[in-house]
Amino acid sequence: MIEFHPITIDDFAWAAPIMRSSNYMCCGYSFVTQFMWSHAYNTHIAQYDGWVLIRSDVGDACYYLWPAGKGGDERKAIEAMERDAERIGRPMYLYSVTLEAKTQLEEWYPGKFTITSDRADYDYIYEQANLAELPGRRFQKKRNHVSRFIRENPDWQFHPLTKEDLPAIRAFNDAWSQLYENKDNPGIQTEHTSIELLFDNFDKLDLRGGYVTAGGRIVAFSFGSPINDRVFDTHVEKALYDVTGAYNIINREMARNVCAGFDLINREDDVGDEGLRAAKLSYNPDIIEPKYLAALNK
Repeated sequence: MIEFHPITIDDFAWAAPIMRSSNYMCCGYSFVTQFMWSHAYNTHIAQYDGWVLIRSDVGDACYYLWPAGKGGDERKAIEAMERDAERIGRPMYLYSVTLEAKTQLEEWYPGKFTITSDRADYDYIYEQANLAELPGRRFQKKRNHVSRFIRENPDWQFHPLTKEDLPAIRAFNDAWSQLYENKDNPGIQTEHTSIELLFDNFDKLDLRGGYVTAGGRIVAFSFGSPINDRVFDTHVEKALYDVTGAYNIINREMARNVCAGFDLINREDDVGDEGLRAAKLSYNPDIIEPKYLAALNK
């Protein structure tokens, strides 16, 4: 039997290295992603035969992350998760299933799972060099926004995010969450709780980020964490809407200063929001990574 328990900050030390060893690109394999949204998805974690197993109890179903790590026989882990869902008495789903894993699942268990995908769940992944340098004609508009920001804010600076900066960043994020229609957006308010959870545990997680000041005030901040040695996951990016180019400059500076040691930057999914989708596509993703959902047939 798998011994699941609610995910806590104490799980980071043992679970994060195993999750990184998977070498998957999608954001679900970042411990920080799982931890920050745990309050919203009732996330549980366990170690089983060398794998990290993660279960989210949402509605009347159990959603299991495809096994993370390089443990024993994956089939044994999947079958153990099936028994866990049966014990609880809820339908079983496997999520963040890659194309390769989908093919493997269909080979191992013909007809046992119904496998679907949702475009809103696909991750947007970019080459670090492209976001850092914004090269060529396809990034011309982005370079123009950055140039305008620099021209209109000659005293701008990028600062690495440290624990000492958190009070000011928290105040900025509090104010941002109340801007315009943000205060009435349930998703933004849930995200605000998630960000606060990470800030509460800033010195216990491998969080890396920065912020931009101009005119003596913070105008943008962002942070993330490694998914593995090649891929960095951007968890949060916030900027003032009325400062032209603020989002563009924090995006570029994060790529240049924080993600310099990584090949790829995962900017996560678009949750089906058309505005967010357009923004992510405008940066010309190098990979749009599909993620499949496998439902155990009854």
